[in-house]
Amino acid sequence: MTIAGSAFAPLAALATAPILAHGLSLDGRGAVASVTAPLLLATTIGTIGVPASVTYHAARRTGPLGAVLLRAALLVTGVAVVITGLLVALSVWFAGGDAELGRLVALAAVAVAPSLLVLVLQAAAGGTGRWRLVAIERFITAAVRLCGIGTAALAGVLSVETAVAVLALSPVLGGVAYLGLLRRRADRRTSTTPGAAPTMRSMLGYGMRVWIGTVSGVLMLRLDQAILTPLVGVEALGLYVAAVTVAELPRVISDAARDVSFSADAADRSDERLARTARIASTAVVLVSVVLACSAPVLVPIAFGADFGGAVPLVLVLLVATCVGSASTIGGAALIARGRPGIRSLAFVLGCVVNVSVLLVATPVIGVMAAAVATVCGGVVIAIVNAIALQRFLGCDPRRLVGLRTADLIAIRAAVIRRLPGRAA
Repeated sequence: MTIAGSAFAPLAALATAPILAHGLSLDGRGAVASVTAPLLLATTIGTIGVPASVTYHAARRTGPLGAVLLRAALLVTGVAVVITGLLVALSVWFAGGDAELGRLVALAAVAVAPSLLVLVLQAAAGGTGRWRLVAIERFITAAVRLCGIGTAALAGVLSVETAVAVLALSPVLGGVAYLGLLRRRADRRTSTTPGAAPTMRSMLGYGMRVWIGTVSGVLMLRLDQAILTPLVGVEALGLYVAAVTVAELPRVISDAARDVSFSADAADRSDERLARTARIASTAVVLVSVVLACSAPVLVPIAFGADFGGAVPLVLVLLVATCVGSASTIGGAALIARGRPGIRSLAFVLGCVVNVSVLLVATPVIGVMAAAVATVCGGVVIAIVNAIALQRFLGCDPRRLVGLRTADLIAIRAAVIRRLPGRAA
């Protein structure tokens, strides 16, 4: 269910990308990216790790869920005010000196606070095992994005302003899925053990240790889009955004496995379940990546237009980065679920440093391809550090996280059979 829910966003992005490419041209697509990339960056920074803390405490049932949500909402709202102000102040810089695009960056910043609150609710739903709500929220977000941009294109009113408005507001509208979560429900998924809820200080302390790694990871994946405009121009950024849209499709599998593994492992640790999940997810990511790599020379020009043919080499390199990070993603989830969020964050910090260094050094030499190469280099560093940490601190052999076994195929077959109509769950 989580894979299905996670698939909505990239599928919607894949569907809307050609619409934006044809409706706005290469320069227009790059302009939309130059406005929305800082918003995504600001939203990630503004979480300060609170959503991960909510998931952790909800999964371990350390206190009333309502109290946890209230404390989390207060934390992210306070930070959102500061982040929004900074985004407005730096809007023209993010837009590469373009005053009109800078105005759009400032307007899009309004979505930071409500987006953070939706992430908190999403974290609570994941921590209590209510993955159906998460899937519904992601479906609504994707539907609003696709229908909004598609309708604007059909009506002949698609513009950079319209696209930015839809992309900024769609995650906020998706939050209506969690209205049911706010109602008190006395069931096993939201019940908690007796005792006071975690304090804001303890939630922030755990969250900050996770946040450092989260920000570093997003910086590695998204900072390039935010700063490529002044480095290579909006046309090259348009190619890179198209490549990212395609290359990140396989991440749906590993990201879904990461989310569920974090919640499940925080509630009930199991090395075997962790290793099996990583093996199955990483194998699936590689298979999907191979299919995309083989079809990219045909798929990309058809989907985005002939002008985007230059994105194909970028897609191939970025798919390598996706495969490198697939198993490591699950290992990182285990580290934060078992009380080692700082180690996982260290891996991402080192990976981010390598990524940014390669990006800045190589861009003058190989242009926008430097962003793709930098992503691969950063991913390799993260995988190595996570592997060492799993072995040293959790006693888990990282080799168990890769390579599909016969037992995994048997487990998959058994799980499918259990869910067939007429079979007992």
